Amino acid sequence: MKAKNKIWIVVMAMTLTMTGCYDDGVEGDSFYVSQQQTIGDFLEAGEQYSAFNQILARAGIKGLMTTYGQYTCLAPTNEAIEQYITEHHPGMELGTLPDSTVTAIAKSHIIGEALLTHDMHTGYLPRANMYERKIQVTITQEYDSTRGDSVTVYRLNTKSRIIAANDTVTNGVIHTLDHVLEQSSYVLPDYMQSRCEALGFTLFMAALQKTQLTDLLLEEKDESEAMVQKLAQYAAKYTGTGEKVPASRRLGYTVFVEKDEVYATLTDPLNDNKPIYTGDLESDIASLANYAKVMMDEVYPGDAGLYDDNPAHRKNPLNRYMAYHILDRNVGYNNLVNATRDWSVNEGGDYTEYYETLEGNLLRLQTVSGKGNAVYLNRFMRSNNAVEGVEVKSTEGESTINGNFQFVNGILKFDAEVVSMFKNTRIRIDTGSLLKELTNNDIRLDKDDEMLWWYFPTGYFDGLDYDDNSECKYNRWPAGKSAGNGTHKDLAAHQTDNLNFDGEYDVTIRFPAVPAGQYEIRLGYCCNALMSISQIYFGYDKQLMMPVGIPLDMNLTGMDPKVGMIQDINLFDDITSDASANVGGLVTITENDRAMRNLGYMKGPAAMYRVENDRVTQKSRMTNDWWYMRRIITTQQLDGRPFYLRFRKVDERTGRLLNLDFIEVCPRSIYNGAIPEDRF
Repeated sequence: MKAKNKIWIVVMAMTLTMTGCYDDGVEGDSFYVSQQQTIGDFLEAGEQYSAFNQILARAGIKGLMTTYGQYTCLAPTNEAIEQYITEHHPGMELGTLPDSTVTAIAKSHIIGEALLTHDMHTGYLPRANMYERKIQVTITQEYDSTRGDSVTVYRLNTKSRIIAANDTVTNGVIHTLDHVLEQSSYVLPDYMQSRCEALGFTLFMAALQKTQLTDLLLEEKDESEAMVQKLAQYAAKYTGTGEKVPASRRLGYTVFVEKDEVYATLTDPLNDNKPIYTGDLESDIASLANYAKVMMDEVYPGDAGLYDDNPAHRKNPLNRYMAYHILDRNVGYNNLVNATRDWSVNEGGDYTEYYETLEGNLLRLQTVSGKGNAVYLNRFMRSNNAVEGVEVKSTEGESTINGNFQFVNGILKFDAEVVSMFKNTRIRIDTGSLLKELTNNDIRLDKDDEMLWWYFPTGYFDGLDYDDNSECKYNRWPAGKSAGNGTHKDLAAHQTDNLNFDGEYDVTIRFPAVPAGQYEIRLGYCCNALMSISQIYFGYDKQLMMPVGIPLDMNLTGMDPKVGMIQDINLFDDITSDASANVGGLVTITENDRAMRNLGYMKGPAAMYRVENDRVTQKSRMTNDWWYMRRIITTQQLDGRPFYLRFRKVDERTGRLLNLDFIEVCPRSIYNGAIPEDRF
């Protein structure tokens, strides 16, 4: 075990008698393993948990802690509960706390999955607690003078520190906390308002309120009668089949926040270079509006001066600037970029995601390996078009019932430089990333190793339309796994997840706006004998769409002459200059790529792999995979608006699938530029 990965265990006044050790690779983070005790038995035996035991009993949950299953119990000490009562219910005692408070405390500290510290990453725990709240994790390295070494410290919801970890029993694991988990019932903007002074983002908060964007961040869940009924019908339909249906349709938001100290480094371009932040909020908002105006008037010259007096208008410069900081999904730091190792690598080794902001344009997110895998926004470091971007801080952000906010270390811009970046970037978006509902409802990249399908009724997704003749289903294929419904470990999928449609499908999917220009629009998909034939349509209006090209036959694999693929391993490598890769083929990689493009096809991305026997080989690249293709759907002069792609089944055979893995929008400067498009 490595000393640098130690977790600090605070010695408590009352100590348990501890035997055994559970090793998860973190030295010192565990001290108890039992093959006989349950969580309930463990808590009963520890005097420092007596108050929490009473809470579990009053809430009717204590019995659950002695039953079969797997749970994580985040157990606050007696001192932690006493402190909580003193702070939040002065004058009361444990026995006089309201039932609602007792239930909230009990459910907030139980998770229906066993999670050890090695399952925790900065951001959210992978599963919500029984109170249906996501728990935020902050992991830091702190110097311990008594040890003379740095130690790893885990904090939950900012305040609650794990002081004893990984006590493993028959039905789960216990982590001891020094503070009760505080689960705010505030919606996101109200919670941000309550924290803006303490955390130092008063100007950002004032501008958010001035633009009335706070009104768009209030919803928690779609509780419409129609949606509730549909989900109930689907749950009944699939009960007992082993498949899954979401319990609800939760909504959520993420806000990237600049602190006052960041604004203090900028000056007002229209007011004698006055610092944007001085502490006079009325004056500072005017300065921030001036800063936004100069930026947005250059990006949107046709709107310059038309909406300056109405900050609530969505085309107002300040409104646009603030809205660009907001995502319509509740995504924690560790999931901002889905880094699915060995399956999907972008930009030469750094993982990349694209999300649509409330402003309506894309935000580029990337983990930067050269900077310790830190997450950056709108970073694009190429010699001919370099944009530094801003870093998202992994600590200090906080969450509430319907979202979270995270701090950035600079100004998040959507200026002419960023527009140019997008006009010179191949934009590849996994369909799982397009659909915010998968993230908001903890479905995206499901950890289920059985790879069971999720099913969704009509109307569940914004930006994805299908009728009752279409069966929408989603699952994940974990790398190296072999289980469930005949699926197997060598299946390939971008970012490991799959969006499929069965039945007599007619599906329309929305793609966010990209800067005006000419683009090639492509689809990444699995091709095999289980797939169907679709006519594809393009348009800006779902009711007025035009067919593009001949129907796409997903039965055709790379081996078919109509596709024209030759595997890279059977070609002369004229790209990497790796002599060992050449087998004496007379045709070069470039020649075969060109021949496939003439037929409307491309090989899968070279950055994408399938895992074979838990390892990646040269042969496992998608450029050597007969069963994964990219189809060039259409070339269009896009006008800066969102567009739609429609897929209508024209295959008379039943039981055939439509697979939508990713959509790629590639500007002319890339696919027909002076420098050939890279194959990643």
